[in-house]
Amino acid sequence: MSLGPETSKTVEEMVAACQAFGDRDIILLSGVAGTGKTFLGLVAAVRFAGHPLLVKQIQFHQSYAYEDFMEGLRPTAAGGFAPRAGILMEWNETALQDPNNRYVLLIEEFTRANITAVLGELMTYIEHRDRLFETPLTRRRVRIARNLTILATMNPQDRSALEVDDALIRRLRIIDCPPSVAHLEEMLRSSLPAGGGDESGKKIIANLKNLFEQLQKQYPDTFADLMPFGHGVFAGIRSEDDLRSLWRQRLRFLLRRNPQVPPHPWAHQIEQLYPWRNSSTTAS
Repeated sequence: MSLGPETSKTVEEMVAACQAFGDRDIILLSGVAGTGKTFLGLVAAVRFAGHPLLVKQIQFHQSYAYEDFMEGLRPTAAGGFAPRAGILMEWNETALQDPNNRYVLLIEEFTRANITAVLGELMTYIEHRDRLFETPLTRRRVRIARNLTILATMNPQDRSALEVDDALIRRLRIIDCPPSVAHLEEMLRSSLPAGGGDESGKKIIANLKNLFEQLQKQYPDTFADLMPFGHGVFAGIRSEDDLRSLWRQRLRFLLRRNPQVPPHPWAHQIEQLYPWRNSSTTAS
């Protein structure tokens, strides 16, 4: 896969973190919606592991539980219940049996679940890989494989992200993935006709760069964490009509959801800086 220099830089940082700390920490990619975390995480995971079959990808959500991740009871065909390993324990067992390869568990939306409850004893044993611990139901003594790396993504705007405690923070290696003008331009030049070199492409690139740059200049301390969308929302844009559709179908809802929910604090500025809010508007 051919990546631009800005994208490659982020992927390389993630791979380097996996190489240096993946046998004792969770490598966490943090960025607001639309900064390409899922794409970057998967590319980095495959590059680090060396093959896509050595990467397992899951997504946390509010109903995700310890039983899904570590070990729990599951219904049987006979109508009873039996212990069953969760996703982490299954993938960990595979890694333990194949120590010559690197395995990656990629967790999307890491902070959407009740992290402390889901991880359980993993909070300790992901750091101390040589220590054995006992599973609660089967009473098996196991350890977390040194060749298993946990890579995750997180949106710092999620309410649950605010509840991450110090015990977990010190077991994380957090890599920022902020909205980026450089990533934006790189992405647009790969999707726009003529590499964005014609008159229409130049207007699109200039106006979108200006939107990000003006907000970053106005809110330098909070831009990375409070921007309502990242550069990734403009992936695949090929024309100004695409940008008008994007506004109608997505962006305006990120700024003003409904009358009962207060608008994003930067809604007015973004509306003023986005030239494609109306079908009759022409970017200038």
